[in-house]
Amino acid sequence: MDEMVFFNPGDAIANSKDFGEAVRGAQIYKAKDPYESSLIVAEDVSDNKSFVVYFAKDEKSHVKNSDKSVIPYHLKKKI
Repeated sequence: MDEMVFFNPGDAIANSKDFGEAVRGAQIYKAKDPYESSLIVAEDVSDNKSFVVYFAKDEKSHVKNSDKSVIPYHLKKKI
């Protein structure tokens, strides 16, 4: 599952240098409110050792070249 996704870094729920820790954080967050939007664990394209958790609903589908507030990530896991 190495799909490219785009998010605004300010929308991040959590981040970590460890993939397992990012996934655990997302699972804990999801357990608190299971009816909230799905969560995405993504890997930063510019820093392959940094993982970030976002709400799936915050994904940016249309990215303009001039929009510097949106960053590409590699999708690693959906929760």
